[in-house]
Amino acid sequence: MRFMSKKGGITLKIVAVVAFILLVMSIELPRRMWNEQADRKELARKRMVEMSDCEVLYMQEKGSFSKNLKEVFDYAVNFNELKLNAPDVDIEILDIDTSKVRVSFTQVKHFSDLNVLTNGTTKPENIEDKKKFTEFLGVLGCPNPEIVMDSDADQIEIFLRDNKHKDFYRSLKEKYYKSSENETEVLYNVGKSVTIDLLPRNPKLNLKAQKIMLSSPSPIEAVANYKGTKDIFWDFISKDKIIIKVEKDPNLIEQEVNMARYVFTDIENDKTPYLCPSTLDPFKVNFNLTAKVGMTVSFFNKASKKIAAIIKDREVIDITDNETVKNYFLNIVKLKAERKVADLVREYEMDGDSTYSTDEAKRELFSKYFAEQLKDLVSKDQYDDKMEKSIDSPDYESEKNFSENERFKILFDSNPGLDVAEEMKKDTNIKYLSDIAFIYGTEILKIDTISVKIESPIDENSTFKGYERNLFEKKILFGIEDDGNAGYVDNGSTSWKTE
Repeated sequence: MRFMSKKGGITLKIVAVVAFILLVMSIELPRRMWNEQADRKELARKRMVEMSDCEVLYMQEKGSFSKNLKEVFDYAVNFNELKLNAPDVDIEILDIDTSKVRVSFTQVKHFSDLNVLTNGTTKPENIEDKKKFTEFLGVLGCPNPEIVMDSDADQIEIFLRDNKHKDFYRSLKEKYYKSSENETEVLYNVGKSVTIDLLPRNPKLNLKAQKIMLSSPSPIEAVANYKGTKDIFWDFISKDKIIIKVEKDPNLIEQEVNMARYVFTDIENDKTPYLCPSTLDPFKVNFNLTAKVGMTVSFFNKASKKIAAIIKDREVIDITDNETVKNYFLNIVKLKAERKVADLVREYEMDGDSTYSTDEAKRELFSKYFAEQLKDLVSKDQYDDKMEKSIDSPDYESEKNFSENERFKILFDSNPGLDVAEEMKKDTNIKYLSDIAFIYGTEILKIDTISVKIESPIDENSTFKGYERNLFEKKILFGIEDDGNAGYVDNGSTSWKTE
């Protein structure tokens, strides 16, 4: 039998301890790094959303957007005259006898933002506990509330058959059990009188809402509903009619607040919401633009005696030398011919004559009128046409997208179709068309910024300065890549056509 030396045993123990430490590190360090990435991504997204909102308000106040987000942020910090309307109050009467009332405020993100006070002074009592809810039913005058709470609908119907409020008591009991399974509803006893306004999300903002007062001869049950960011309301239910009163304070119709405190949720602690958490560089800003562009074109016979007055030193182009404009012109002729055909066919059909109602007859009419309209346009000294269209473009591609070449292609985009192609095989029509020249002009009439896009300034050349890894967190050890944060946010426009 072999015996292991004491020295060898110590070595094995050391190796085992080191292996255990490395095992823990291989689990714990990647988990910590993933959590750090998630935190940076959440912070980046929050900052980009809030900077997007701030950029829009900056434009409203200054009249233009800015790519310098620090400039936008500094302006918001020092701007105390942002005018806001008080959050709107929405009151719904849910039943005919006004014993059920729903109250909600726009611009409120959670029902806890609503300041609901019993008698205008104390917080309402939460009655989601069965004992408390049973006591609440007793206060409402429900006979034997313990039995009602433990009975089903048929049993309650029999037990309270002579009570005129049996349906009310049954509905409250059912609401209690439903809300106990639903985390988006919270039940309160608010007494016989309740006031509702807004809790200031940022006390230094001092943004207030109109005050609502509800009262009833019977205690009121309040149900705080939080179904989502756009479905937030309170239901107030009483055995008797609820009286509604809204105090209209004229001073709250328009209020002035600090822009930064209004936009940024953590302005006290976060002093750099314009920086990407990983690179500590400013977020990148792009605007989506819309350009209203216009076109004018004049077609004329090259033999016209008025040609000098028409062209006025502008470049004259034969229509046969430009396929795009030729198609545009032929489409004009086509539409004129089609209208003539439709008018003639309609006139005959109204008289009960179907001579020109067949496809073959219409085709022959189209051929006749197309040649006539083409000849008529060629005989004119000048035929003018105008058009306006809008083009969307991210600002970084605006130079290309708003260029004259792009404007030309968009404005003159026409396809006259196969029928016209057949007509243009005829020598007479070819001759008419060869006699025509044109001059044109395009211009940008107006450019507007329609949305803002803010994105993380991260690419293959970015340097991650927002955090530092120690020796054991190097990505060569665990393969954890540096994060790309949250990509981008924009303010809701669907016009980013290049994305």
